[in-house]
Amino acid sequence: MASSIDAGEVLARIESHRRSAAPDAFLALTLPPDFDPRRLLDDPQGAGVVASYERPSQGIAMVAIGEAARIEAPWGAGPGAVGVQARALVDRPGGGDLPGLRPRLLGGFRFNASAAPHAPWEAFGAGWLVLPRVLFLATGESNALILAPSAEAHDVAALVERAQRAPDIASATALRVEQPMDRGRWLASVATIAAEVRAGLYEKAVLASTQQLAGDAPISVGRALARLREDYPDCHLFTMTSGDATFLGASPELLVSLTRGRVRALGLAGSARRGVDPEEDERLGAALLESAKNRIEHETVVRAIRERLGGATEELLAPNQPQLRRLHNIQHLSTEISGRVRTGVDVLDLVERLHPTPAVCGWPADRAGEVIARHEAFDRGWYAGPVGWMDGAGDGEFAVGLRSAVVRGSRAWLFAGNGIMGDSAPQSELDEVQLKFLAVGEALGA
Repeated sequence: MASSIDAGEVLARIESHRRSAAPDAFLALTLPPDFDPRRLLDDPQGAGVVASYERPSQGIAMVAIGEAARIEAPWGAGPGAVGVQARALVDRPGGGDLPGLRPRLLGGFRFNASAAPHAPWEAFGAGWLVLPRVLFLATGESNALILAPSAEAHDVAALVERAQRAPDIASATALRVEQPMDRGRWLASVATIAAEVRAGLYEKAVLASTQQLAGDAPISVGRALARLREDYPDCHLFTMTSGDATFLGASPELLVSLTRGRVRALGLAGSARRGVDPEEDERLGAALLESAKNRIEHETVVRAIRERLGGATEELLAPNQPQLRRLHNIQHLSTEISGRVRTGVDVLDLVERLHPTPAVCGWPADRAGEVIARHEAFDRGWYAGPVGWMDGAGDGEFAVGLRSAVVRGSRAWLFAGNGIMGDSAPQSELDEVQLKFLAVGEALGA
């Protein structure tokens, strides 16, 4: 494959810009339009990737190499607790070809920062945001490279060269189910929660489950990402690595984004499988739109998002009717909510207000949290928590960590969940949660 940019040229540009820049300045360099930073994700461990975030259908990709700094979230506190520290870390002087391009932090947070961590989440902590030594950034219109002052020029040039080689994706590893989800426990929990909702104790609770896969060789994160990128191009693809474990997924759900004062959030709740042909697909979609159970579940989510964003916004708009969001093997009810934030609000403020939404917790949130703790015999960790990025202006985007798994060596832990309402049928909910396991399970090689 012919190189789109010579590594020696990158080295020379870095050294030239650093001679004229402040010692603590970040450098932002342009890269050719045909440069694809996602090639570094073919072998993320070999490239030193600590985090990545993609929107494949939009050509957006961020690949973070190494750590210049890391902000650890305190236990028991939400994402907003690190907002001031995070903005100060990336609101730094810039130089290079694009001096106005701000550095970015990538990371995520636990679903419940007050719960004690258990396997496989011990290395992830309550949450963190990492400042990469080297950040490759594709916006869909251009490509750039953002270097922290600690980034070694020769290492950067080697990464540029590595990204232009032929793909080096590890071969697939056949996986077996080592520990299946506890179906009996699931069915009993759904029945209990549905009865409590009918009794008026709360409106909704989200019940999640987990299953473990294992193989005879290390699982290829690069191969899994390539499969997810192909099958779920409209989703938010991410990897977050701590120690020898990587949290990865293809989430259909935007939690919140903020761009120059404009906020977007997505209400996503209510699900059905895809049809085997266009006619069945249309019938299933129409039935989903007309389903009283799914519409009530969806409207609960939208109502909560609007209420929680109200104090941070000057205007907020949401259509009255949901749309269908169709993915590779599942379709959802979806409502986009948008508006303008008040002065001084940053993306972590919004994450703090919104997480956890009723789509991943239930409603009311405090009561639903108690139900989750009573029925789930595992640690959600970062599953259903916020994952994404922010910059020095306070802008950024966070998705909900759904359709996800933790990979550690030859093992993987998969997570999935459903919203349980008063008319939820245990067997139907079991069928749905197993459908949700498929997205990442198939990508990993199950």
